[in-house]
Amino acid sequence: MDVKIVKETKYRVKSVWKTLQGEGLFAGRPAVFVRMVGCNLWSGYADTRERDAARTGASCPMWCDTDFTKEGSKAYTASELAKEMRSKGGDINFCVVTGGEPLLHLDAALVEALHQAGFFIAIETNGTVPLQEACWSETHGKLLAPDWIVCSPKLPQEELTLEYFDELKLVLPDYHPKNYQAFAQRQRYNEVQNNPLPLLWLQPEDGTRLQEATQMAINYALDNPEWRVSVQTHKILNVE
Repeated sequence: MDVKIVKETKYRVKSVWKTLQGEGLFAGRPAVFVRMVGCNLWSGYADTRERDAARTGASCPMWCDTDFTKEGSKAYTASELAKEMRSKGGDINFCVVTGGEPLLHLDAALVEALHQAGFFIAIETNGTVPLQEACWSETHGKLLAPDWIVCSPKLPQEELTLEYFDELKLVLPDYHPKNYQAFAQRQRYNEVQNNPLPLLWLQPEDGTRLQEATQMAINYALDNPEWRVSVQTHKILNVE
């Protein structure tokens, strides 16, 4: 009788570290961050910025400063990664899985392992990978999704396949609310004191256009109070 050997999935991780969440609803909250390798919009290497921007139609390759390349990364099984996160984070039960694009890696098995380890799972995604594709569990016959989803889209709304999100973050000036009105309706509303809490953020691009983008964000929020201006508190506090 042949014995079928099932290999465990391994997840390519750039880094795991303890820090404070810097943006959004959970700004200031202690967190364990996990940065996955790779993105479907940019290779992560400077010499491919123009090529990838032309290939994908996204502007983010031209200014993204995140290092999600494979150099220095490590492969973990789901249980190994959960153990490493617990080792780095101690008693911290809030984790943020980011990238690159985390839904290229995060799946039902990893979600289940992190939940079993006691983590509340937040992710930061560009909205181009559907949850049903990434996190459907054949074993359980249902979706095992992250607990909290922050979407920062980098393609036009008609190309976004993410079914829902909890927070929407648009990086100005390239990604403007007027171009994401339909997509914004996919937000899950969370109740606070019996009132819906819209978590729609305007994030000024941190580069040569910062002053222009900041003023644009302020002006738009003042005229459209369902939107908020996002402040990168981790940079103010000088934490990674």
